[in-house]
Amino acid sequence: MKPIFIALLFAGSVACTTQLYVPGETNVNKVEQASLAELQQGHDLFQNNCGKCHKLPKPDSRLNPEWEKVIAKMGPKAKLDKDQSKLIYKYIVNR
Repeated sequence: MKPIFIALLFAGSVACTTQLYVPGETNVNKVEQASLAELQQGHDLFQNNCGKCHKLPKPDSRLNPEWEKVIAKMGPKAKLDKDQSKLIYKYIVNR
């Protein structure tokens, strides 16, 4: 009985985790001008800063103009400067 409970618990925790895309060459300059290094920085900032206070939303859960508003509002709360916020935006919209 215990192994089944542990397996269900693990499956539930994996199902609740947002799967972020890992930026690759196909994402470079897809929507916003961004290098692969910038996209990787944006990914890391998004994961490490935005995920501290709440579950991370999927990058495709909003339209790009909506993301711009969300990041403008949440960036200061996460103590991100404008350059860091821009990196997160580039990461999200170049999905």
